[in-house]
Amino acid sequence: MRGKTCWVKRLLLLVWNSPTLTTWGSFAARTLSLLVLPLALRNLSAAEIALWNVLLAIISLQNAIDLGFTPTFSRLIAFAKGSAEEQRISQLYNTMRRIYTWLSIVAFLLLASVGSYYLHPFIAALSCPQEGWAAWVVVALIAPLYLQANRYKAFLEGLNFVPALRRWEILTGVGTALTNLAVLLCKGGVLGLIVANQCWLLVSVWRNRHLAHVLGKGYVYHKIPFAKPLFFEIWQVAWRSGLGVLFAFGTAQISVLIFARMLPVAGGASFTTGMRLLQMITDFSQAPFYSKLPRLASLYAARNIGVLMGVARQGMQRAYWAYVLPWIITGLIGQQVLSCIGSQVSFPEPLLWALLGIGGLLQRHGAMHLHLFTISNRVVWHLANGITGTIFIGSAFFLAPYAGILAQPLATIISCLLFYNVYCAGLSYRFWQLNFWTFEQTVFLPPLFIALAYAGYVAWLS
Repeated sequence: MRGKTCWVKRLLLLVWNSPTLTTWGSFAARTLSLLVLPLALRNLSAAEIALWNVLLAIISLQNAIDLGFTPTFSRLIAFAKGSAEEQRISQLYNTMRRIYTWLSIVAFLLLASVGSYYLHPFIAALSCPQEGWAAWVVVALIAPLYLQANRYKAFLEGLNFVPALRRWEILTGVGTALTNLAVLLCKGGVLGLIVANQCWLLVSVWRNRHLAHVLGKGYVYHKIPFAKPLFFEIWQVAWRSGLGVLFAFGTAQISVLIFARMLPVAGGASFTTGMRLLQMITDFSQAPFYSKLPRLASLYAARNIGVLMGVARQGMQRAYWAYVLPWIITGLIGQQVLSCIGSQVSFPEPLLWALLGIGGLLQRHGAMHLHLFTISNRVVWHLANGITGTIFIGSAFFLAPYAGILAQPLATIISCLLFYNVYCAGLSYRFWQLNFWTFEQTVFLPPLFIALAYAGYVAWLS
């Protein structure tokens, strides 16, 4: 009996301390909002759903305001740790403190001005506009603190304290979902949902700060003055990442907001709900690869290339399947599920959902190869995503009068095929001396074939 107990204990410890498994758990906790979404679709009107989705999209846009500092700091801290440069880690942390304060101020000003103008028609469509404006005030006041949570997150991930960070993310993710469920069961509206969401965001900021001061106390409590030379050194790398994020994630999110504003209330609610579902799938599928980035950076610093490529290959393969399978299943049963729960919002049209999924898969392929190349500390995000974003904007503008809402995913596919995937994967193949067929025949091509077969089936039915 004692031997069996020890075996179970070792298994639990393995799961508890595994970066990959805890990262999966963190994303799974966040996707618990899938439990919240059906109840919201049943209880809220189409106008309320549209506003709720748009507010959440605006909150997530702060990743673009981050200007690329979070992944840059995480990578630089991991590299400094792998090179045993402990003093440099303290310098990086103290530089982060000043930078993220500036970013929070910029975020608030943008939300208060541009955000208020954009949201006016969504709030005006509510039966009680005052509730909508109150929800927006809560977002504008609290959301900039999300950037402070990113600061501590970058620090912890760089030091490879991923399991500890993800364990707390699991707890707060579950807490957010349960609180939102309670709000809906008590007949709360958009205001209640946003207040619950933002309160847990404050908890997340405190959580990340606490972990940073406990786990990284050897670096946090070094009082080092702000160093302008170090800031400019970081800026030379970060602005490229930031411009890339702005053109990639920012352009995609802004395009969703623009198309949502152009559509009727019901159409906008359906489109933004579909995008939320796809974003949940995308977030969940990132775990197998993105959780490995700090380790990959450390392996590169130690010049252990053989192990590095094995870890990267496995992470990519699992990430593709974690995206493709949930996307297809959701497309097959989405409308039936919404009908069963009595949703006031319909599932996106099958062809729209299929095209959105193909575009997302292509983006995953290019993005993971771009991250794999960036481990070398050669940042070309500004070129990769800048050119891709320009092609996307031009394609969407040209296609919109003819394809309507389908212009959004079609522009994504065009920009990926014309440039993003070829450029990003090409950089990765050349730097790591990889062969396309040898590397991708068991990694990307099988899930791509299944995805294309599903999309072709949907197009044939349409």
